[in-house]
Amino acid sequence: MNRHYRYLPLSKVTPGTVLADDLLDKVGHVLLPAGTTLTERMLQAIAHHDIHQLTVEGEAGAVHEELEDLATKLSRIEKIFRQAGDTEPASILKSYVIDYRKGEAR
Repeated sequence: MNRHYRYLPLSKVTPGTVLADDLLDKVGHVLLPAGTTLTERMLQAIAHHDIHQLTVEGEAGAVHEELEDLATKLSRIEKIFRQAGDTEPASILKSYVIDYRKGEAR
């Protein structure tokens, strides 16, 4: 099966996940090299370095499932905002909710 890379919030990374890129600290030092299989203890240590997202390897099927899940979430958002109209406050709120669901929240 083809390997794909994806970004995951640290809260969704589980032990056994493989890093796709070197994990760097704030000043650029390598904390863990690419290809490292993460353990529970490593995940706890990563959290102490103020790291919130990792690039991990994933199977093509897992990426496909994640895209389907995102499509479901986005269709729910459309349903929720269907009667809000095109007012500026509703549009802003909708865009924030969509960014959050895509993992792009600021």
